[in-house]
Amino acid sequence: MTNLYTEIEKSAAEHPDAVFLTYGDLDLTYEQVLAGAGRLAGKLREIAPGDSESDLNIGLFAPNLPGFVVGFFGTLAANKVTVPINFLLSKDEIMTIGMHAGLRILIASGPLFEKAQAMAQGLPITVLNADEFLAPTPIPDLPAVTRGDDDTAVLMYTSGTTGAPKGVELTHNNILANCNSVREAWTFSGGQTFVCVLPLFHSFGMLALMVLPGMLGARVVLVPQFQPKALAEIFSRFPDCIFFGVAPMYQVLALMAKTKGVKYPNLNLAVAGAAALPNNVKTAFEEATGIELFQGYGLSEASPVVSINLPGAHKSGAIGRPVPGVEVQIWDEDCNQLATGEIGELMVQGGNVMKGYYKNPDATAEAITSERWLHTGDLASIDEEGFITIAGRKKELIICAGENIYPNEIEDVLMSHPAVADAAVIGIPHDSKCEVPKAFVALHEGVSVEVSDLRNLCKEKLAAFKVPADFEVREELPKSPTGKVLKRLL
Repeated sequence: MTNLYTEIEKSAAEHPDAVFLTYGDLDLTYEQVLAGAGRLAGKLREIAPGDSESDLNIGLFAPNLPGFVVGFFGTLAANKVTVPINFLLSKDEIMTIGMHAGLRILIASGPLFEKAQAMAQGLPITVLNADEFLAPTPIPDLPAVTRGDDDTAVLMYTSGTTGAPKGVELTHNNILANCNSVREAWTFSGGQTFVCVLPLFHSFGMLALMVLPGMLGARVVLVPQFQPKALAEIFSRFPDCIFFGVAPMYQVLALMAKTKGVKYPNLNLAVAGAAALPNNVKTAFEEATGIELFQGYGLSEASPVVSINLPGAHKSGAIGRPVPGVEVQIWDEDCNQLATGEIGELMVQGGNVMKGYYKNPDATAEAITSERWLHTGDLASIDEEGFITIAGRKKELIICAGENIYPNEIEDVLMSHPAVADAAVIGIPHDSKCEVPKAFVALHEGVSVEVSDLRNLCKEKLAAFKVPADFEVREELPKSPTGKVLKRLL
């Protein structure tokens, strides 16, 4: 039986005294982290002994701190499901996720503990401080975990195209299969240092910067926020550094290397994911640092890694070849496989494909075929060497500095303003964030509105990264005969 907690237990048993987590001057060994997870698991089994939704799904609200890792593995040790929550979301968005997942218990860490307590006031929610379980107190005897293989391990929320949250159910086997695929794709080892800036509440950070190094017995250096000077020190201090980041991070690191002569002597593998890697960013980083920068591709529904470029197997502009154990095809609108070089929807099959969307069988049926092929919603082609190139997005997804933004979510907020008759949101290019949202609105006849009012409304209802960078008021928006706004004309 595959269970992520028992797998990390095996890893800790092999090297209990090896450092698992480094945060500033604090080092925590595998034994210490697993002890904290065990204490937390004991508490969870005490206050949530059943397997109903409210006892099974446990929220995790933490930045990149040791408490996140303790919360993640402690939840699994208690035979529960981890529900990581994006703390960049607004209170309303977080509450929506909490209600959909039926959360009654929230594990928080660091400065987010007080924020969680404030949000939980007046609600039947218990907030636990993950940091307290790292204190050296007795570890309770826990019964063996019984969840595994096709049981959900992580419920990870991603915005839906309608603005409603969709909970991606990733099983123990999904995550471990993807971890093993990545390990087979490249020679990772326990002697490497994984530098963690990507948020662990994202599937990319969770797998590449917590589960993968945890299975290897490697060190993870936790960096809660992108701090280029701190990263430069880490790349000098620790051996054999592995860095997974997003394009804007590499843009800043390239500029610092070029203008200030900063070196990154121990950075031995640099990979960009979560959003497209512009060629100018790749070139600037490589010229300034002498370090190759490789692009990968994935999505939460695929646990998340699908393909990656690596030393000795890469092609500029491509997202790499599929990792071992993952199959990809290009399909047309009628679900026929297309020939080499033709553009269609990128489809994915393998042990990494999600169980489905939580409490949403219709969306699951739309996303996964009867033969377990996953619709990615991305348009792509595959060349004769097996390299995949993304041509565009089938969905109207906006990716802003690695964060997914769905236009409908913003449009719904704008339409709630009494002066707004129509609203449409598109992505426009941005030098450092890849894309930012721009809003177009048409007003009801005889009324006016200040752009500042629209912006403040969005700030109140949405996470900061979803607030449009620009607003344009028009007399009317272009529409089709059926009344649909023609965004391509905008």
